[in-house]
Amino acid sequence: MQDIFTVAGKSVFITGASRGIGKAIALAFQKAGARVTGLGSRPESVDWMADSGITPLVGDVADPDFMPGAIEQVIKHHGTIDCLINNAGVNANVPASSTKDETFQHLLDVNVRGLFRACQAYYKARRKEGGVIINVASIAGFIAAPLNTAYSATKGAVLQLTRSLAVEWAGSNFRVNAICPGIIDTDMSARVTGSEGNRAKAEAFIPMKRIGKPEELVGAALFLASEASSYMTGQLIVVDGGVSAQ
Repeated sequence: MQDIFTVAGKSVFITGASRGIGKAIALAFQKAGARVTGLGSRPESVDWMADSGITPLVGDVADPDFMPGAIEQVIKHHGTIDCLINNAGVNANVPASSTKDETFQHLLDVNVRGLFRACQAYYKARRKEGGVIINVASIAGFIAAPLNTAYSATKGAVLQLTRSLAVEWAGSNFRVNAICPGIIDTDMSARVTGSEGNRAKAEAFIPMKRIGKPEELVGAALFLASEASSYMTGQLIVVDGGVSAQ
């Protein structure tokens, strides 16, 4: 019987793969037999990839000219890209009243415009074959996120991009879905939880009473990249320990 959950042999391109959620997903896909290309923003951030069997790539998703060439480079190396995972993202733990315009613009450039350009470039390269896009969003895209208003706004945009692209490109055999993590134990969330006291408050707020691990996003990503989700598009998979159910 065919294993509909397999990603073996698939070519997968993951942005923001140097650490945290992106690194966990990249390692899991490589272990599952996929041919993985991981994008990091600095050469030193991807040094670990070669020893893990992952093809490293360095670049800035906020650069308007970067992504078309990156997509072309991955296709040249691996022959194709079966799945694009947009995980690159930045945060700014700043009160709305003191958020500077340049801070908001940087969040938009990476979290929204960078992601959209990646989707565009992938679509144009795979227009004849179709493909799979997984956007890593956040529960901050649909619940209030005090002190993270600008970040929350960008993640709300990612959710709407996911839904709209899913419908617009469904006829071209593209599936576009999103994963919405809650509080996950990464460098980015550490800036928000901060002190031990804030971490304890966060854990108390989560119904499962603990902060999630990056590896706990892997299952959703593998599922969405595989044939097991072949009739799913425009959907948001929430992985948040029950926070959004409250």
